[in-house]
Amino acid sequence: MVEQKLSCESCEKIYKQGGAYIVAVRPATFKIESGINIIMGRSGSGKSTLLHMLAGLEVPTSGSVYYQNTNIYNAATDLSSIRRRHFGFIFQSYNLIPELTVQDNIRMPLYLNGIHPCSNTYENLISTLGIADKMHQMPAWLSGGEQQRVAIARAIIHNPDVIFADEPTGNLDESNGSIVMKLLCGLVQTYGSTLVLVTHDRDLLSFADHVYKMRDGNLEQAV
Repeated sequence: MVEQKLSCESCEKIYKQGGAYIVAVRPATFKIESGINIIMGRSGSGKSTLLHMLAGLEVPTSGSVYYQNTNIYNAATDLSSIRRRHFGFIFQSYNLIPELTVQDNIRMPLYLNGIHPCSNTYENLISTLGIADKMHQMPAWLSGGEQQRVAIARAIIHNPDVIFADEPTGNLDESNGSIVMKLLCGLVQTYGSTLVLVTHDRDLLSFADHVYKMRDGNLEQAV
């Protein structure tokens, strides 16, 4: 597996609410390692905010995020291109486009990047996820577990360097959550991607290569 170069230096996020300032993430400096990285924390601990800063979805109040030695929030950086070509995203609420079929939802990163889908890769991916018979259905016709599998396929189809997952099993029951995690981690290893996942579910820690803990906006690496 190729070592990925994603890191942050003194990343901090502060929100202003009325006349008060809320510190969501206190200055964090760390490097994301290859493999499966899990950031554990309770609701409100700042873990999702940190993930969004790493993923190029939320600008830090201060500090820098680097991907392949490039500060992604530098004004001269084409952040949208980095997100589109090198990152994949999986959200708790799936974020599928309801007007598009399952097939078009999965292929959206390919369309955006002007890439022609590789038949073997595509067929193997949807077969592994058990959704090959759902391609011409609409997202609303699928169960939560099936929708999350579609979201995983969409995140992986363009073979990104880094996949970001925000509570990917949060809307699933225990059985479906376990199945989805096994599929996701298996695919990450198969495709050689790095996974950064945030969760409050301690049962998911068994899948991790590297574990971090988030508490009151502070990040620390678990021993």
